[in-house]
Amino acid sequence: MTTKRREATRERLVEAARELLAEIGIQGATVESICERAGFTRGAFYSNYATKDELILEIFDREKVQMIALMQSAVESEMGGDEDGVPAAIRAVDRFLAAYPRDRKSFLVHLEFVTHGIRERAVAEVYRQVWVETRDDIQRVLERGVELLGGRLLVTSEQAVTLLIGAYEMAMRDALLESDADEADLTQLEELVAALFTALVVHD
Repeated sequence: MTTKRREATRERLVEAARELLAEIGIQGATVESICERAGFTRGAFYSNYATKDELILEIFDREKVQMIALMQSAVESEMGGDEDGVPAAIRAVDRFLAAYPRDRKSFLVHLEFVTHGIRERAVAEVYRQVWVETRDDIQRVLERGVELLGGRLLVTSEQAVTLLIGAYEMAMRDALLESDADEADLTQLEELVAALFTALVVHD
């Protein structure tokens, strides 16, 4: 019961912090405001996390794990289903992209991670390491997808991932600036990624 109660407390603190990151940013989201939003005291917070940055990193890690799992599922379930690999590849790209969050709150939280890491040198290296691990995970998924297609990349997997992530971030930024909708319309991104995939992967 104690473990379940502790898990429930952490879940509420994580969700409260995530909401505040999107609304007012990391600097504005104090421990006090997180506790108030979650309905807990400071004591409850510090019995679960040593610092606010520790909580922020848990949010980052949770979202990374969920995204990578969805990407892995997309690649493993779709690749290899057609002789030429192209129809399966396009379906995999669609599901691969679906793993990326496209709601306004998630993108704002993502931007807060980046901004906080750049602004605060004390935590920059920690954030950078988590980001490097995330990028490496995406690279492995991409490499697995290309392997299942029986093809090869014309650029390094690191360069390919950089192109994909850059396309995603620009598409999200443009879509959310152009509309007040909670969900970004990423139709153009889907077309761009399909084109990139076709251009970067060859079959010998």
